Amino acid sequence: MRIDWILYIARRHFRTRRREKGHAAALLSVTGLAVGVMTLVAVLAVMNGFQMSTIEGILEVNSYHLRVEGGPAAEPSEALQEQIRSLPGVDAVVPFVELQSLGRGLFGEPQAVMLRGVPRNVMQLDSGLRDHLSIVRGRFDLDREDSIVLGAELARALGVTVGDQVSFLSVSGGDLDVRRPREATLRVSGLFHTGFLDYDRTWGFISLVSAAQNFEVDEVPVWGIKLSDRFADRRVGARVAELVAPAGAQVVSWREYNRSIFGALRVEKLMMSFLIGLIFVVVGANIYQSLRRSVHERSEEIGVLKALGAPPHSVQLVFIIEGLIIGLSGGFLGMTAGLAVAANINTVFAAAEAVVNTLADLVGAALWPLGISVGADFSIFSPTYFYIMEVPSRVFFWEVAGIFLFALLSGGLAALAVSRQITRIKPAEVLRYQ
Repeated sequence: MRIDWILYIARRHFRTRRREKGHAAALLSVTGLAVGVMTLVAVLAVMNGFQMSTIEGILEVNSYHLRVEGGPAAEPSEALQEQIRSLPGVDAVVPFVELQSLGRGLFGEPQAVMLRGVPRNVMQLDSGLRDHLSIVRGRFDLDREDSIVLGAELARALGVTVGDQVSFLSVSGGDLDVRRPREATLRVSGLFHTGFLDYDRTWGFISLVSAAQNFEVDEVPVWGIKLSDRFADRRVGARVAELVAPAGAQVVSWREYNRSIFGALRVEKLMMSFLIGLIFVVVGANIYQSLRRSVHERSEEIGVLKALGAPPHSVQLVFIIEGLIIGLSGGFLGMTAGLAVAANINTVFAAAEAVVNTLADLVGAALWPLGISVGADFSIFSPTYFYIMEVPSRVFFWEVAGIFLFALLSGGLAALAVSRQITRIKPAEVLRYQ
């Protein structure tokens, strides 16, 4: 079967004007696919940006990639820590403890505070924490036993700043039956910002020495392990488990420790993709109706081709290729536009805000003589209501490729369904009165 004449006719069908609608049907099909692809690419990019910033904040600041729990105390186990640090793929090993406490500052309202005791040189040990935790005032200094670094939002709630004192009340130390409250007054040496409200609003960092002396912490520290590739947690975790098994410790991966929240994020993304993907169903139905009308209008041409000896499956292939051309054109245009929007999402939002506010000002100016005041300060993602300074965006190649392929298949499958009608066209009946 020669394919050149099939491609030639498919291109002519796509380019030539239709008797009733001209190019409108083909243009609407291509535009519908392009809009669907652009919307899905842009929405998934923004969703990826929000989700990845949440995931990276949780892993780099809180849960680590691997956690060694129930192991030996930190001091006698320096050799074991060095063995773990020397494993391929391990970037950092950080022992830490966590204390639930109540903090009271200048304002009388006490605030719930999670105190995390870390080594004094934690910023040198853990590059991931250093990259995701920015000091907005003061410095990250835990050298003094009464030093603490607070989240910026927590300091605002307590009414304190660098140099001020905060009193903390915590229940720690000893057996569960004999624990007693411990109170300590710590001085703020710095304020940090992570971009994650839960940490900025409820966390404070103290040194392990401060945790032991001020709050009588005698719990075994948890070892947080950072990996160069967090998806290598199973391989590296098995090696770490072999080293810590004699000490009675267990290794917990970030997948297990954060299973609930990461599972919720996955379901959210799947449902959003499904809902927006329904656009392709509507566009596919539009392509089907467009090509169905094309088959009806070109029944004489189809009859001539079949009368000249063209096999039915070759004539079917003409319309299938036409559908693939529609899918290819719409997918390419939509992918290009979607990537452009995703890369400049904050500029797009700023332009939309400017247009809405300008229209509101014009309406207000027109209604001002009537004594009606209309004004607007429209903002899509305002820091006043959302804990972000700009909208994050993250594009994954395999997602964009999947969306493009889905758009291509929607056009091809619609054309395949239409092409079955060609087998019912009989040249003798179509050409009888021509």
